[in-house]
Order: sequence, then structure tokens, then C-alpha cells
Amino acid sequence: MGENLYKKVGEFTPDKLIAGNAIPITAKGITVAKGQGVLVRGTLLGVAHDNTHKKTDTTETYEGTSGSQTDTIGADCILCEDVDATSNDVTTTGYITGEYNAAAIILPEEKSINTHAQELRKLGLYIKPVQEY
Repeated sequence: MGENLYKKVGEFTPDKLIAGNAIPITAKGITVAKGQGVLVRGTLLGVAHDNTHKKTDTTETYEGTSGSQTDTIGADCILCEDVDATSNDVTTTGYITGEYNAAAIILPEEKSINTHAQELRKLGLYIKPVQEY
């Protein structure tokens, strides 16, 4: 058990995603839907109609009880790690509580995190500006 205490087993490079520790950081298991492509840590994800996770602010069309329906994906969690969901569903984790740097959250082009800040606060995800030094 202690064999890894004295050797390098990995590497961490800070990415400025986490912006504080006043709110405990909690993650949950999620499934990123195939076809989402390569997603990087910090991507804002929402729940699709089939309970998989897809990029926030994208649309999906599916067959509902009253025919074809189109919905916009809302916000549910922040992706914890890089994933490649190009051709398969990927099981991974998403942050569901904590404080995060507004500039490090990844959304589709021309979308703003400010649109989701209030919704995310209700979920326990606090988005705030971080001063660069």
C-alpha cells in the first residue's frame, strides 16, 4: 500500500477552474452522450431527454409523445476531466457544487456564463470572477 508514497505517480497542472473552497466541491457520475466530440475540463453540461449529458445551450431534437420535439439543453454540472465522446457514450464525473472561475467555464461560442449564473447558484455551483496575477 505504501509503495507509491515515495515516487511520482501523476502530475497536476492548475487550470484556474476552481475559484475557492468556501463551498464544498462535490462531483457525481455522469454519462456524456456520443456525438459531443472532445470536451475539456470546465465544459458546462446539461441533461438531455435520455438522461445523458450534452453541452449546455445546444439543441436536441427527439421523438416525444406528441411527435418530434426540440429542446435547448440547460445547465446541470461542470465537466471534471477531458473526455472524447465523438463515437461512444463516456462515463465520467461532473462537479455539482463548489466555486468556479467564470473565465474558465467553457460554453458554445457567443454564449455567456452570465446567462446561467443564477440557475447554477440554485444548483450549488457558484460562478465568480477571479483576479489574474
